[in-house]
Amino acid sequence: MIVKMWLCALLIAGCNVSSDTQDDRPATFEFITEAILKPSCGTAECHSAMKAEKQDVFDSLEGARTTFTVTHTDLVITCEQLMPPQTSPCDAAVTSSYLYTVIHDKDIEGDRMPLDQALSNKDQELIETWISLGAPLANGKGLFE
Repeated sequence: MIVKMWLCALLIAGCNVSSDTQDDRPATFEFITEAILKPSCGTAECHSAMKAEKQDVFDSLEGARTTFTVTHTDLVITCEQLMPPQTSPCDAAVTSSYLYTVIHDKDIEGDRMPLDQALSNKDQELIETWISLGAPLANGKGLFE
């Protein structure tokens, strides 16, 4: 009986995933785009190449790169763009970025993005980390270099 209770406790503990666990996903432009923005925002109804709501496109790496660097340059503000420039990681870059605002603030233009379902806390935190680190690419360079 004691062994069964002990095994049940181990199984329950093993299933309990803490929200404090380390996120080992890469904080890179490519990962953020492919794993978070493309499936959540780059849909046919919103920010796909076909619809391009507000001219933002997140259904491909090329579309997202153009959106961030040409079309909607305030989506991500880097530490270097702040006045005075700061070193990364920096929280001021995160809170200055429009992307941070729209994934957090329900009152911005009527609703938090994405409209159908908010991003998970883990996805929001990964985006925040990515911005605070200067929006790095997988090769280590910055998106705006």
